[in-house]
Amino acid sequence: MSQIEIAQIIDQIKQEITVDSNGQGKASLRATARLAGVDAAGLFRSLKTAVDNSRSKMVEKLARKGFEGVDILGWSQSGIPDIAVNSDCILLSWP
Repeated sequence: MSQIEIAQIIDQIKQEITVDSNGQGKASLRATARLAGVDAAGLFRSLKTAVDNSRSKMVEKLARKGFEGVDILGWSQSGIPDIAVNSDCILLSWP
């Protein structure tokens, strides 16, 4: 995905991205799926494996980066942290 395409997607989803008073950003599941170029249902299914014995490859990568399974599972409701979105775990995990 080119920088121009990413900029266009960000413009379309900017209302789904929040930044708290500490400067930490979160993106909705839908916004993150758009950035990754997948449908939100597929991303949700992958996140749901966070507490399973057989985790998705994406969840395994997130766990190796230090994210906890129970936190990952809650991202579908609370939003996905910017450092997880920016990592190669989510954006580069999809074919």
